[in-house]
Amino acid sequence: MFNKFILLVAVIACIATTTRAQDQPCSTDEHYRRLLQKYPQLEAYQKQFDEQIDMRIGERTTATTPDTTTYDIPIVIHVIHDYGTENLNDSILYDAVVYWTIVYMKENGDTSGVIAPFVPYIGKPNMRLHLATIDPNGKATKGIVRFQSYLTAAADDEAKFGQWPPNEYVNVWFISEFGAADAGAAAYAYFPSSAVFEPYYDGIICLATYANYAKTVPHEMGHVLNLYHPWGGTNSPAVACGDDHVDDTPPTKGHNPSGCTAAALYDTACATGYMKTYMSSDGTIDSVVNYPDTVNSQNIMDYTYCQEMFTKGQVVRMRTALRGTTAGRNNLFTTANLNATGALAPMPDLPPVADFIMNRATGTTTDQRNYYLTFNNSSSFVFRNASWNDTISSVLWNFSNGATTPTSTSIGTVTNQFATPGWVTVSLIANSNAGSDTIVNTHTVYVADTTTIGGMGYTQTFASASDISNWPMFNYYNNPFKWEFYTGAGVGDNTCLRYRSFDTSGRITGNATGDHDDIYTPAFNFPDLTDNLYLEFNSTGAYTNSGLSGATVVYDSLEVDVSVTGGRLWTRLGGLGSTRLADKGNYAIEYAPTSATVWKTNSIAVPAAFRGPNTFFRFRYHPGNGGNNLYIDNIHFDAFPAEVKEALAASPNSFNIFPNPSATGCNMVFKTGNSGVVNYSIKDLTGKVVYTGTNTFAPNSLQQESLPRSITPVSGMYFVTITIDGVNMTQKMVVY
Repeated sequence: MFNKFILLVAVIACIATTTRAQDQPCSTDEHYRRLLQKYPQLEAYQKQFDEQIDMRIGERTTATTPDTTTYDIPIVIHVIHDYGTENLNDSILYDAVVYWTIVYMKENGDTSGVIAPFVPYIGKPNMRLHLATIDPNGKATKGIVRFQSYLTAAADDEAKFGQWPPNEYVNVWFISEFGAADAGAAAYAYFPSSAVFEPYYDGIICLATYANYAKTVPHEMGHVLNLYHPWGGTNSPAVACGDDHVDDTPPTKGHNPSGCTAAALYDTACATGYMKTYMSSDGTIDSVVNYPDTVNSQNIMDYTYCQEMFTKGQVVRMRTALRGTTAGRNNLFTTANLNATGALAPMPDLPPVADFIMNRATGTTTDQRNYYLTFNNSSSFVFRNASWNDTISSVLWNFSNGATTPTSTSIGTVTNQFATPGWVTVSLIANSNAGSDTIVNTHTVYVADTTTIGGMGYTQTFASASDISNWPMFNYYNNPFKWEFYTGAGVGDNTCLRYRSFDTSGRITGNATGDHDDIYTPAFNFPDLTDNLYLEFNSTGAYTNSGLSGATVVYDSLEVDVSVTGGRLWTRLGGLGSTRLADKGNYAIEYAPTSATVWKTNSIAVPAAFRGPNTFFRFRYHPGNGGNNLYIDNIHFDAFPAEVKEALAASPNSFNIFPNPSATGCNMVFKTGNSGVVNYSIKDLTGKVVYTGTNTFAPNSLQQESLPRSITPVSGMYFVTITIDGVNMTQKMVVY
């Protein structure tokens, strides 16, 4: 017999083997705390659910006929990937499902290693897991679906794309890495009561490296069916004695990764003298059970990485939860649902799903993948076949734009260069014994023209959509966060570019963290330019913190890069972040500029090394949670930074020194007078003149004069005096 069980509703994270042990084995407490904060009524619901579970367990444990029913459970596997090693192939997943079922049918051979005290308590869940063969729309499937997302590398609940109805299928998601909230975890799952409040997250999410490792998924399936860790739901492993309210798993502190060591296998710290007294219905003692005095460290729900068994008591608890109505668990094994999901049907032989991805180009080191190169570049685009859903027998590639390899039958990669600038159309036909599938992408990569469109003095105001026909925009993950031509605002008109970072999704699944989107410029030419050069643009932006618990952090950023290798290598020049990006502050609604006065000018220095005959720039936006929209306009080049021009405009009878302080020399910017003659001198703190100069410029013009570091060989403060039309002006200059 078993005592009553108390269910603590929580979200549980688990770990796997000692060789792959994660830094933070369990995020139970943090997930549960968040859930209670969000749904305070969960506590009362939990209590009611406990009582129902207790009653049903009592009914089953006092039954005279053994419960030998085998339950079949449909599952679906979602591979959330970005074409890395986390994109597990079908055969690995088929093998994993077979092994999970072996564990739940108590056919795993390692139960032979269970130590003697617990051999009588090894339980058999009698459950079989089956990949579905019919999807929610009634279409044939192999029970494995794939979704590309940057969130595979920062996963949490919002990475659970494409959930199938959780009362019909157990959803399992595989990802590459967890985000900060679950850093170090290998997996976690939702209990039935948690799923009642957030059904769209119900299921198991797990690192791809643990798909078939250390019984990680069987451990999580235990949580789906209401099992605690042996040390309890409000405790942490290896801290204090706790209990999972299953009688034949003795109280334990639990174990952080240890393996099958003697210290773990024969840990008696919490279990010595452990026994239970059971009462009959008439109030008399029915029995007294003297349970083992060592803990069940080989339990699949422990962290030892020596997991080999469920106990009989855990089996009763799981099967009771499976038969319960909470979160619709009892619908999973019904005949109607098994027929609707095709769980017991043979795996269909389906045609492949054609797919491909870009690899990093040869010689490219700054980006994971390469989508942009000039048409005469020394590097090449590399296309990789990523078709799936069946064993691919052959493929056929077709490429536009004068490709060096216009067609190919390579089942792996194809390396190509293109003679015609513009967007490249790529088609791929994937064939298998069951049929074929074709994918056609008209904006796969962009081949840039090396014909320059300007240099110093160039201005792009985006007056019409045609103005940016050679400014390719990439929305790599095909989501709402993207660059676009905008006709509702502008500096001098009603046109500009907008990055839409405002989130309208409600975030049941998906957020912006980890995304990036690019705009590439045409080629510019700066022949023999020795003066300073600044890339300038006007911008205005905002942020919103809806759903971020009142945080005021701006998570978005804009990165500006430059390439003089035709897109093969990129160097970061600068960018905008925080309030420089979101200069208009917090907007609860989608931000849009309402007047020309809201725009500010940004200047980014372009070093001499990047002023070649074919200079390209890239505006890369990194959206984040809490972002709003950014607008940019009037992209141009200038010899002076914006702050210098603004200062001189505000005070015409002045001059500006930049950068200041400096270790490499400074520059003076000033407006000449009627004569054009400018005199200047530099004095140190003692009043000693260390340098003088005179120059004649065009009258009434904005000019710049260099002050090299060599004229002030000693670090310190200096005073620079400039004389224009008899008027003296002095400023401090600091060199170091």
